[in-house]
Amino acid sequence: MATLWSGTENAIKLAGPANLAGKVVIDTTNPLLFRPNAMPALAVGANDSAGEQVQRWLPGARVVKAFNSVNHAHMVHPSFPGGPPDMFLCGDDETAREQVAAICRDLGWGVIDMGGMAAARLLEPLALIYIQTAIRTGSWDYAFKLLKA
Repeated sequence: MATLWSGTENAIKLAGPANLAGKVVIDTTNPLLFRPNAMPALAVGANDSAGEQVQRWLPGARVVKAFNSVNHAHMVHPSFPGGPPDMFLCGDDETAREQVAAICRDLGWGVIDMGGMAAARLLEPLALIYIQTAIRTGSWDYAFKLLKA
């Protein structure tokens, strides 16, 4: 799912939630609020997330939040001088998370599994950090990596 947040619920209604029942849905959306002369902000946060709302709108689907904190140009075979970046993901269905993690690895990502969909409350602000940094620097050519000691 890659929709502008303001149209996400309607896109789901038009697609028909029953058509996605049982399917793994990768949710890349971010609940961005665009305001004149200001950086984007989150329209949802703290006690809820876009990921949790998408899961409620698709009750029969197996929703996994991923690819929401990287530019489309780096989604497949990301190449950075510091090595492969990490893709943070979350979702309530463990098997679906494992399937999306395998896709991420096949595409060249390390994977950080954050657990249940409530973790989208953390991943969506991470995307806002990415977006605001890109706007301020004029470059979308970076990604996150969790460094381990």
